[in-house]
Amino acid sequence: MHDARMASWMPMSRYVNPVRLVAGTVILAAMLVPAYFFVIHDEAEPGIEHADLLDTAASGPVGLDVGEYAPDFEISTPEGERVRLSDLRGRPAVVNFWATWCGSCLTEMPELKALQEDRGVDNVSILAINAGETRAQADEFIDFLDAPFVFALDPGLVVSDAYGVYGLPLSVFLDSEGVVRGVYRGHAQPEILQTLVKAAFDAAPHGELPVVLRTVSHIPRDRVLTVSDDEDGLRFEGRSLRCDVSYCAREVAGDALRGVAGVREVMFSDAGGTDRALVVHLEAGADRARVIDGVKRALESVSDPVYDQPIVVMDR
Repeated sequence: MHDARMASWMPMSRYVNPVRLVAGTVILAAMLVPAYFFVIHDEAEPGIEHADLLDTAASGPVGLDVGEYAPDFEISTPEGERVRLSDLRGRPAVVNFWATWCGSCLTEMPELKALQEDRGVDNVSILAINAGETRAQADEFIDFLDAPFVFALDPGLVVSDAYGVYGLPLSVFLDSEGVVRGVYRGHAQPEILQTLVKAAFDAAPHGELPVVLRTVSHIPRDRVLTVSDDEDGLRFEGRSLRCDVSYCAREVAGDALRGVAGVREVMFSDAGGTDRALVVHLEAGADRARVIDGVKRALESVSDPVYDQPIVVMDR
């Protein structure tokens, strides 16, 4: 913890609690600045692959409700290694989504660290997933926190989208079989963490949680739909075409897309990276601009749990 990257975190550590100082600074900045420009780092970094959603080995329903098996995925650590959520089965686990710009996250992380130390590092796993930032941005706080978590990077928000992470922090509490025993949005106070972790250890529903004011930092997302000409029509790419446990365009928007004037056939496929692709075959004489507008309207007509702003069309 004494390398050059940590220099900015260390000078006042003898006089104040540095984690609370950082958290307070970020919260104050969020209150004073009316808008925060946030860029999802969708370009792959060297040695950091985008996360992949996997088929989940389960003897029951898969989803994010209490009692369901948490959707499996594979994600990169800051060191470039790959880890699967299912690798953590065998003991309770907490999946925590966070970012360095999220003041509540920075306050909550030391409390998660203390909880893991209290329960025993070998008895409970904490998978801390950084949502939307680069390795360099995440690493500074990871090094400073010095926690025995399994850290992972989700620069393209693949797992964050699948888990319906609209705002940060968000924690999912799993029992030793990978079954969801609690989901908490916002900063969980220590007593709430204890209650939810106990439910994970007991593999049972948690007790009633106290009503508290929660601070949740919304993740701004760009809802971009790119369009290009295809051999037989048009090709669309974007996160609004994804298919995961929380949202599947093929299922919720398929009929609306097939009903667009001028569309003869629609086909969904992987686009590479974090996007999904939609290939639209056109009827003879179809108006290209009207088809594009129709596809945009069809996607906006269905509810997306994390992308709720109007779609921006980029026509290549």
